[in-house]
Amino acid sequence: QSEGIASSAHMPLLSVATVALLSFAGPSASLRLSPAAPRMSAVDAPPQQAASPAPDAISSSAPLHVLIAGGGVGGLALANCLELSDAPVTYTVLERTSEFKKFGGPIQLASNAMQGFRSIDEELYKQIEARATWTGNRTNGIKDGVRDEWYAKFDLRSPAESREMPFTCVVERPELQEILMRRTRDNLRLGAGVESYGKRSDGGVVATLQTGEQVHGDVLIGADGIWSNVRAAMTETPARGEGSGVTYSGYTVFA
Repeated sequence: QSEGIASSAHMPLLSVATVALLSFAGPSASLRLSPAAPRMSAVDAPPQQAASPAPDAISSSAPLHVLIAGGGVGGLALANCLELSDAPVTYTVLERTSEFKKFGGPIQLASNAMQGFRSIDEELYKQIEARATWTGNRTNGIKDGVRDEWYAKFDLRSPAESREMPFTCVVERPELQEILMRRTRDNLRLGAGVESYGKRSDGGVVATLQTGEQVHGDVLIGADGIWSNVRAAMTETPARGEGSGVTYSGYTVFA
């Protein structure tokens, strides 16, 4: 029920449920706010004219096209949401690297993150769960490995159990990315890092890649990491270093 919902440069991306609710509630809310009028029978009622769709209406024949800068966990999670939404939306993931290589260690997925994957799709959750090492049901905290002493302990089990959520776990980052690419690979472009972006006169957006190529869409989502070029272009600040507003501690966490 998302046909006829108009898009604009400032329109947030709506979930299918939200769009359906707006489509359903719109006419009835209009009727409730209209002044009272004499009742007419079906015979007396004048024929109703079908409303013409807005020129920029989102529909199956004119879907919203979303550009996602960054093929990391965040960008690929969004891609899976769009892939499974059944909404009139298409998407392209623009990833800087020319190929995905196995790098990085395990990434921790807290209970709410696992619950988020479950809400996206049960099968997706099960695939991630199959590669997970559960840690939330164990003793967690900061420990001196030499002295074998705990500096602090964190209770991750009770909050998850009381909310009926999965336990916190760790998953190898390359394995997580591979799972998230299973449904979205056909819409993933490698070697296509976003350098900057600009707005089109019709309210759309054009992303300029590091190669100089320009890619057009209706919405651009910045999921390109701590040194985000999308954020830098939006805030007119450097992507990294002084004035960027972001810092990297340089610490390495071993799990």
